[in-house]
Amino acid sequence: MGRRLDIKQSRRIELIEATIDSLAKRGFAEFTLGQVAKAARLSQGIVNFYFRSKDALLVETLKHMAEEYERFWISAVRKAGPDPADKLAAMIAADFDPIVTSRKQVTVWYAFWGEARWRPEYLKICQDLSESYFAETHALCRELVEAGGYAEIQPDRVARGLNAMIDGLWLDILTSPTAIDRKEAKRTCLAFLASVFPHKFQRHLAAGRAT
Repeated sequence: MGRRLDIKQSRRIELIEATIDSLAKRGFAEFTLGQVAKAARLSQGIVNFYFRSKDALLVETLKHMAEEYERFWISAVRKAGPDPADKLAAMIAADFDPIVTSRKQVTVWYAFWGEARWRPEYLKICQDLSESYFAETHALCRELVEAGGYAEIQPDRVARGLNAMIDGLWLDILTSPTAIDRKEAKRTCLAFLASVFPHKFQRHLAAGRAT
């Protein structure tokens, strides 16, 4: 029984990865289950066996991407140690890791975000992910404000600013790949945090410049 479940899960992941490849190449307008079947080297009947419709496959693909991304940055935070500045720096490093911000991944993220306005299922997944990320960045910014005595700084504004900056830099990586790369994007975020918390992020910023 366990082996059959493993095979079933493996096949589902295979089809989801084929969906990501297809969306990255053609977008939503030309997306078909036939393309997914061809990319996975399977029959369309097999695709229909695992996913009852194209819409179901697309929803599961977005869920998979969101879960993988969330696991990635949560793991980075847990490995960073107790210092909130180190944890924030780890989140930024995770956000601009090649695994997360490959051109294919960013292309598909923006494809889903573009559709989310008209698809409540997509919107809910994206909102939940955004809220989870903001909750973590806000908590870490609050720790930095309280520990450093930055009474004049609003942690929610810093967190919102950082999150918006990351979204914008992802878009820059997608639309202007020759103008900005992942390393420069990471340094930009660290420079922003160093301007707010100078004593906590100068070390990270210096390390970023050296790489």
